[in-house]
Amino acid sequence: MEIFGILFVLGSLASAFALFSKDKDKHPLDVYKEYPIYLNAAQAYREANSDFAKDLKQLKPYIPEFDKIYNERYDLSLDGKFLTIADLEKGEAEKLINDVGGESYINGRYTYLTLRRLADLSKVSPVAHFSIRPEGKISTTTLISYDTSGCVAEDNEIVEMKWENKKNSFSEPGFYTIKLKIRDKNGNWSDSFEKEIKVTELPGIRALESYDNSFFMLYNNGKVLSRGKNENGQLGIGSLNPMMTLSYQSIHDGIVEAACGEGFNIFRTVEGHVYAAGTNRYGELGLGDKANQKLISEIWGLENIKQISAGKRFGAALDIFGNVFVWGDNSDDQLMMEEGTDSVYPVKLEGVSDIKQISCGSNFGLALKYDGTVVGWGDNTYGQLGVGYKGRLAEPTITLFTNVKSVHAGDRFSLVVTENGRVYGAGNNAYNQLGMRGKSEMLFPQEVPKVKDVETLRVKESLTLMINTMGRVSVWGNINGPGQKPIPEPIDFPNITYAKAYTNNGKKCFIIDGANIMYIISDLTGKNERHEMYENFREFIESVDSKES
Repeated sequence: MEIFGILFVLGSLASAFALFSKDKDKHPLDVYKEYPIYLNAAQAYREANSDFAKDLKQLKPYIPEFDKIYNERYDLSLDGKFLTIADLEKGEAEKLINDVGGESYINGRYTYLTLRRLADLSKVSPVAHFSIRPEGKISTTTLISYDTSGCVAEDNEIVEMKWENKKNSFSEPGFYTIKLKIRDKNGNWSDSFEKEIKVTELPGIRALESYDNSFFMLYNNGKVLSRGKNENGQLGIGSLNPMMTLSYQSIHDGIVEAACGEGFNIFRTVEGHVYAAGTNRYGELGLGDKANQKLISEIWGLENIKQISAGKRFGAALDIFGNVFVWGDNSDDQLMMEEGTDSVYPVKLEGVSDIKQISCGSNFGLALKYDGTVVGWGDNTYGQLGVGYKGRLAEPTITLFTNVKSVHAGDRFSLVVTENGRVYGAGNNAYNQLGMRGKSEMLFPQEVPKVKDVETLRVKESLTLMINTMGRVSVWGNINGPGQKPIPEPIDFPNITYAKAYTNNGKKCFIIDGANIMYIISDLTGKNERHEMYENFREFIESVDSKES
C-alpha cells in the first residue's frame, strides 16, 4: 500500500501522539498528518537546491502554514535525510517506523523517519541522456532535433524532463551547453547530462524574393535584409514607415524563406513555423481575422512547414508530411472551399497528399507530387492548369504535366521544369509568357523552344526568369509592365555568366552574380542598375557601422 494511503488509514492514531506533547510545544504532535507535509517539502527543497535541507526551518518556504505544524520535538538529521522525533513511546515509535518503512530506525530517545518512501524508491536509478541530430556541423539555420531514447528509468516511465538551453535552432554563433535531468515515476531525479555544441555561421546569400514593392535578401546565416514602401506594414517591422534602402531588422532573424503577395508577405522560420504581415482584407494573413498587421505574427496551426508560397490574395504552406494548407481569398476556388467563402485560418486541402513542392499563381495553385505528376486547382480561365479545358476547378485535378521536377505558377499561366531539364507551359500567352510566339493561350502543355538544361524558374505576373544548370540566365514575357514590348522568346543576359541568387517581381529581375554584383534588369537595353553587394551578412553590418561612425 502507498505510504499516503497508509497514513490516511492510520489517521485515527494521530491523537495518540498528542499525549507526548510537552507544555513547551506550540501544539500536539500529529505525525500521521504532518510527516507527509515535511516529506514533500524536503523533496521540493532538494529539487530546487540539488541538496538536502539540514535545518527544519529551511523547509519553511515549501510549507505554506509552517508555523501551524512546527513542533520543537521535530528536527532534521545532520545529513538531512531523516525527520527526527523526540520522546515517542517505544511501541508507538516501532509502529510508526513499520508504517513508514524504508531506512527508518530508532536511536535512543529519537525516532528517525526516512524522507524517502520505500514504496517510491526506484529499483533502477534514473539516468538522463540525449543525442543531437545532425551530429556534424551545426549552423545558425540548422534545425536541431533531440533524441532522448537513451534515457533510463524504472519501467521506462519518465514523468518529467528538465532542459537547460534546449533550442531547435540557435540564431547566433558560439558554444552552447545543453543539459537534461529526468524524473521517474517514483519522484527521483537523475543527475544532469550535458552536451556542448558549437554553432557556426554559414557565409553567403541564400535567396532573393520580391513583389509589389517588397524586397528581401536572405543570408545563409538566417539574417535578412529588406526594403520596400511598407504602406500596409507588409515588411512586418512594426511600423508603416518605408525602407528605401536595404536594412537589417532583428525581428527577421531565423527566417529562411519569404513569399510576397499583393500587399502582404509570409515568412518561414528554420523551425518550420510561418509568420505573416501586411494587408488582410481577405484573410490572407491566416491569423483568424481580417485586420491588417504591421508586425510579423505567427499563423497558428502550421507546424513542420518546409515551403511557403503566396498568390495574389491567398497563401499556402507545405509541411514535411506532404500536406498542403491554404488560406485567404477563395473567389476562384483557390481554397477549394464553398464558393465565395474566404478563410482567415489555414485549411488543409483534402485529396492533396504526397506533395513535394507547391506554387501559387494569381488565383490558382499547383502541387507537385513525388511521382512527377502535378495537381492543380482554382482559376482556369485561360487553361493555365494544363488539363486541356477551361473553367475553374473546385477539386484537386491531375494535370497533363508529367515527369516534372518543379512547378511555377504565374498570372493566369503555368510553367514546369521536367526531370530532363525542359520547360512546358499552359495558359495565357498574350505577353509571350509561355516563351513562344503564336497562340494567345494554350490549354495543353507545350514545350518552350530553345531552352534546355534548365535548373529552375522564377515566375511573377507575366514575366519568367530562367536559370540553367550552369548558372546562365534567360528571360521572356512582359518585362517592366505596359509600354514595354514583350519578349517573345527566351533571351540570355549576355553580361551575366553565373547567377547564384535571383528573383523576379513581375516587372524587374534581380540577379546576383558570382562577383557579388546585383543587377536590376528592367529592360534589354543593357543600361541596368548594378550594385556591389556583401556576400556575408557581417560585412554588411560592418559597412553600416562604419558609415554611422
